[in-house]
Amino acid sequence: MGMARRQARAATLVAVAILAGVAAGAYWWRQDAAGRDQRGPAARKPAPPVRAVTLTPETRLVERTRYPACDGVVLETERPPTPVETGWRLADLLRSRETWHLLAATPGRIVLERVQDGPCPPEGWLRYRTVRLHQDRVAVFYGRPGAGGEDLGPLRLLTTIPAERLLPGDRRRLEQGLVVEGDAEAWHVLESLTP
Repeated sequence: MGMARRQARAATLVAVAILAGVAAGAYWWRQDAAGRDQRGPAARKPAPPVRAVTLTPETRLVERTRYPACDGVVLETERPPTPVETGWRLADLLRSRETWHLLAATPGRIVLERVQDGPCPPEGWLRYRTVRLHQDRVAVFYGRPGAGGEDLGPLRLLTTIPAERLLPGDRRRLEQGLVVEGDAEAWHVLESLTP
């Protein structure tokens, strides 16, 4: 009988502890709600954890521009943050880009998207990629350069491959720019550059 009595006491103590925890949680929740009402809507709340992610030089920033009127064409840029953006929190980045919305965020990769209602991108941007040097690194651009370079599209990918790691022949070719068809061929060129 003594064992049953001890188990009953233990069960009663656990039940009392649970009820006390629930009551304390309800009390603090009500205190926090009352405090929010007193501070007003202008009071700044701490950023949720994902918005507190800090952009580092190793972060990959992916920007997708969707063209719904162009059969769902999406142009995507992948790059590290600029020197100005490095050190920003994700919330700061989003405030600087009012037309963009967040698709995904981890400390190593942030994906933003916007919808472009304007004209469709040129066919050359969709078909060709140019692999060349940009900011002393290997980069891939949409399109191909025409007379004077006016047909070269936006940046597709800024890699981490520095120009000084390239073999002299590869460096000369990339200073001129290598034109290929599509992302798959561009990735093949990039793979051939890395040891």
